[in-house]
Amino acid sequence: MISDIRRFSQNLLRKTSGPVAVLGLLLSASLTVFPASGQAQRANRHRLGGIPRDVSLEAARVFNAADTKRVRGDFTLAAGDTIAGDLAVLGGNLRLLGVVSGQVLVLNGNVTLLDQAQIGQSLTVLGGTFESPDRPGVNGEIRVWSARYRYQENADTIVAETEFLSRWSQWTSDSDASGTSSQLFVTSAHTYNRVEGLPVYVGPRFRTRAENTRVSGELYGIIRTLDGLAWKPANLGHRVMLELRQGDKRGFVVGGRLFDEVDAVERWQLTDGEVGLNSFLFTRDYRDYWNRHGGTAYAGFFVGKKAEVTASFGRERWSSSAMRDVWSLFSSDHLWRFNPAADNGVVDLFTLKAVYDTRNDDSNPRSGWYLQAEYEQGRGDFDRLADLTFSDPGQLSQENAASVSSRSWTRALFDFRRYNRVGPRSQLNLRVVAAGALSGDPLPAERRLSVSGIDALPGFDFRRMPGTDGTTGSYDVGTCATGTDNSYRLLGRPAQCERIILTQAEFKGDLRINLFGKDNYGDSRWRFNGIHADGTWVLFANAGRGWLVNAGGASLSSDAADALLFESGRMPSPGTWNVDLGGGFDFGDFGVYIAQAVSRGGLSPNIYMRLSKRF
Repeated sequence: MISDIRRFSQNLLRKTSGPVAVLGLLLSASLTVFPASGQAQRANRHRLGGIPRDVSLEAARVFNAADTKRVRGDFTLAAGDTIAGDLAVLGGNLRLLGVVSGQVLVLNGNVTLLDQAQIGQSLTVLGGTFESPDRPGVNGEIRVWSARYRYQENADTIVAETEFLSRWSQWTSDSDASGTSSQLFVTSAHTYNRVEGLPVYVGPRFRTRAENTRVSGELYGIIRTLDGLAWKPANLGHRVMLELRQGDKRGFVVGGRLFDEVDAVERWQLTDGEVGLNSFLFTRDYRDYWNRHGGTAYAGFFVGKKAEVTASFGRERWSSSAMRDVWSLFSSDHLWRFNPAADNGVVDLFTLKAVYDTRNDDSNPRSGWYLQAEYEQGRGDFDRLADLTFSDPGQLSQENAASVSSRSWTRALFDFRRYNRVGPRSQLNLRVVAAGALSGDPLPAERRLSVSGIDALPGFDFRRMPGTDGTTGSYDVGTCATGTDNSYRLLGRPAQCERIILTQAEFKGDLRINLFGKDNYGDSRWRFNGIHADGTWVLFANAGRGWLVNAGGASLSSDAADALLFESGRMPSPGTWNVDLGGGFDFGDFGVYIAQAVSRGGLSPNIYMRLSKRF
């Protein structure tokens, strides 16, 4: 009877609108959660269709939690045995006779509950079936989806695959007893952009596991959706990867990659999704791109999900990427920002990366540290150097274009974040980003930096020179550009700084809105008959700037040199930094904010939206 009513309500939603559709919504929402006992919990109840995105993400969060007991493969909890906390089973069947005080999660396996089994909270089965007595001993909600749960492994944790294309476009052979699986995979490479359109990966990948040893590999061809999918070298690329990872709680990893792909400058700022959506909808691309072709080998060690250190060595060919006439949904009559030129040449790179993460939750952290550090030594033989606003014209003249310029450099990037819960419903979060050249020759264009735009200093327009008439302005401490805004625009507004520093602080409080009477839920969410969303209000302040440490062939006016060029051991005084203030509302999957520049007059407030946390 319940399933008949639910089916009727869903048909109302699909075929009607207005008040009748609202009735269908209410009926469907009110019947979403099965009762904890009775005939509705009979064997093999399951939900049809793909697993919702929020359920996939929640499953990964539960599995990765430090206090969850994780089991891979088949597992039986005997009568009389008790697990204090949550239980997660991956890639195996669960037979439960004992007691689990928390929740139970089973991924890509079946669940059988016997009469004496007890679960203190909810039961979630993704990619399997559920069998139980008429009255199972489950105190919370029971949710069962037969669709296979898609994920990727990272050390001893998992990452849910929720990307749109990857949800429907892979053909998978079931894992055998040894834990081996293979897939023919079709997914977007990274994000929609003005150089590639939508790059698509197509090809096989496999994974195998024997106890604590995991081997994974992939062989992808890259197709760039340009020129009517024309089959020509500019629209094609590849990525090949082979990796061995030994250990669960701790261990080591070795691997290698071959690639011919497009990469982006300053990936540390906006997420791929935000960049791609702005490009697809509004003809606004907040990244710059270049081609990289070569290979790298790497090795490292990890301790659970908290810490990992990786060293790599590679040889690559770097070259400029031409901007294309890429389609966008709105504002298609607007011109794309030029894609700035890159330094063209062959480079050798040694890179050391480290991550330390103690956050209580990756997607919505309330407390903990997140520390990311990267050190790079590079040497390149360049046959073409990108033009910058302060470049010496003689250095880049046509006569010298074919000559080789050898450069060596070292650089580093540090991203330190601290999340602090200062009350039951409030947080004070802090972030410091410091990056740039440590020694050597001027940085290549691919490694230069800026502090500008909605991720860093949203109160300032993206890579704009001071002044509004297109001709005024001498220098900008956010991008290290010099001259006029018109001349800067003709180069594509490249990032030009060799060093940056950015500090960010935000104070957040839970948002409680009660639209339909007395709040009986006792938490920070607004809710109506099964539809709910967590929200927070946010107040923030940002301050930062960039500068140069190596004049090289730069041609700087006296005032620009005084403002932008500093000796290696010096840092610009805080009084010269760009500063903005703002606030807004964060609803998890999106946020709406307003920011105002306070260190420079004459700028209007910027209103903007984010599809991820500010940091």
